[in-house]
Amino acid sequence: MPHLVIEYAEKLEEQISINALVSSAQEAMQRSGLFAPHTIKTRALPYRHFIAGGAFEGSGGSFIHAEVRLFEGRSEREREALSSAVFNCLCQFADGVPAVTVEVREMDPGCYSKRLPF
Repeated sequence: MPHLVIEYAEKLEEQISINALVSSAQEAMQRSGLFAPHTIKTRALPYRHFIAGGAFEGSGGSFIHAEVRLFEGRSEREREALSSAVFNCLCQFADGVPAVTVEVREMDPGCYSKRLPF
């Protein structure tokens, strides 16, 4: 815990290194100091079919969106700083991407189950 899920327009794979984007975002989460590094789970999901603000995928529109899922207990200031850190990281990769967004979402620990080896 936490989870960082990065969604993006699949065609961005032709323009940027998604591996570098994921690594950089993971590092931004680590630098926040809010989590033990081994607990952060970062992944990226491409979308082929989407509409972003009226722009169909084939019309030149693209996006990057990140959702940070974490348990309750962080202050509003900490969540805002985390959102800004992830946003700034994504923007470094988003030259020419019209829509870049980040959402920090608190999860209900009673509704979260996990099985991990660590």
